[in-house]
Amino acid sequence: MVEKKSSRRRWPEGYDPAGTRRQLVDSALRLFEERGFDRTSLQQIVEDAELTKGAFYHHFQSKEDLLWQIQDEYLESQLKDARKIVESDAAPVEQIRALIFLSLEGVAKHRPHVAIFQQERRNLTGERLEDVTRKRDEVDALFNETITRAVDAGDLRDDISPRLITFGILGMCAWAFQWFNPRGTMKIKDVADQFSAMILDGLIVDSRN
Repeated sequence: MVEKKSSRRRWPEGYDPAGTRRQLVDSALRLFEERGFDRTSLQQIVEDAELTKGAFYHHFQSKEDLLWQIQDEYLESQLKDARKIVESDAAPVEQIRALIFLSLEGVAKHRPHVAIFQQERRNLTGERLEDVTRKRDEVDALFNETITRAVDAGDLRDDISPRLITFGILGMCAWAFQWFNPRGTMKIKDVADQFSAMILDGLIVDSRN
């Protein structure tokens, strides 16, 4: 298991560890998205956060550790909500719609996290890479499982590959960070509804036939 914090230190009265960590994460999110992981130095992160390297090393072991924790924060949130959807009493097709909305809502609310996840996870190594890969695969598996249940229930065509549909859904949703504008006229629910229609209308079994 990857350790998330380095050894503890004593800090003067009034020090806000959670606030300091948030400042560092916010600075890294902004800089990694703007410049990329490789072109962002640790010094630039602490200067942007108006903090010191000592404060940084209280919370993170290295720049890679910070990158991992940013990705872990996003994946844990997505996993928690995806499990709730899959464990709900909703029909499998409705769960698929909810999972599509969840993925796109993540893009709308956490665009820097998604952009960094898509573009920078290649910079992770060892246990950190294994951890992110495992959690990403678990999200994929929840989609695949739900689509398979919809096929088995007779709600979706039985000549489709649940794995292929999973790849298609995840790819469409993930790439939305490149073009979706949260301040634009189209809301994320509208995008989710149209994505669901594009994906499911050709797959749902018409019970009238």
